[in-house]
Amino acid sequence: MTTALPVLTSSRLKTARACQRLHRYQYTLGYRPLAESSAARFGTLVHLALEAWMRSTNDRLAAALQVLELTEADPFDRARAAALVTGYHFRWADEPMKVLTVEAKFETDLRNPSTGHPSRTWRVGGKLDGIVEVNDDPMVLEHKVTSEDMGPGTTYWARLKLDGQISMYFVGANALGFDVKGCIYDVLKRPAQRPYKATPLEDRKLKKDGTPYASTRMSDETPEEFKARVMEAIAENPTDYYSRGTVVRLEGEVEEALTDVWQTARILHENELRGFAPRTVEACIRYGSPCPFLPVCSGEASLEDATLYRKLTDVHPELSEAA
Repeated sequence: MTTALPVLTSSRLKTARACQRLHRYQYTLGYRPLAESSAARFGTLVHLALEAWMRSTNDRLAAALQVLELTEADPFDRARAAALVTGYHFRWADEPMKVLTVEAKFETDLRNPSTGHPSRTWRVGGKLDGIVEVNDDPMVLEHKVTSEDMGPGTTYWARLKLDGQISMYFVGANALGFDVKGCIYDVLKRPAQRPYKATPLEDRKLKKDGTPYASTRMSDETPEEFKARVMEAIAENPTDYYSRGTVVRLEGEVEEALTDVWQTARILHENELRGFAPRTVEACIRYGSPCPFLPVCSGEASLEDATLYRKLTDVHPELSEAA
């Protein structure tokens, strides 16, 4: 009887490289925090809308906005995402790009870089946002939502030269039968605007005729008002919110990235044999936010606490057929 090997995805590898104890919690034991970061929630919203946008053969924008309306997300997150996706549509809809496949799942052998033999412990896999055709050339298309400065010449683009995830896209496309010539890295910047709140009663200033001064708000901003304000900001400076670049990989660069994967895989296998994984204290606080498993590592909470964590039956829900 053949047993399916566990899969190393880019997300799993990124987690392992950040902290092997975090990898053990999430992928070996299968736990996830109940609370999701606001950035992750917003990124998921935008990706859902862009998936619908790419799949549509009719009114792309309407398809994307309908998906957002059907979610149970916070109304202001939906408004922010709708504004960003609307601007995206008007920025890129007329670009000559033919969609070949959307959300394409792949899985293939992880090969020993010295012998070329497939691993008996791991496979590599993932899901591509899309494969498109530009000027008769197949290309990977990857959407990213960020709060970073992603203008030309920034470190955001410089580090992509070493990004192993992009190399994995080439591996995945090849496994799906596409000889891609590059990866179109499609970046959207998360709007930083926040909804306006009504001025507190004690701070409200009214004119003699009873009307409020311009600095005084009598009511909270509605989601529709917020969406209009975000769209106006995007329209004034679209290049601040949308950027595309083509990233290429030479054969040797892909092989080097896969060697990195092989070495990480060896470390993870050794950890599993020992039933232990070291902590990386530097990863306890990342991007100004604590790791959701910090309470477990510090002895203040348990993985069994159902108010904080849930246990998955599939540690790669993003690769499921329903995803």
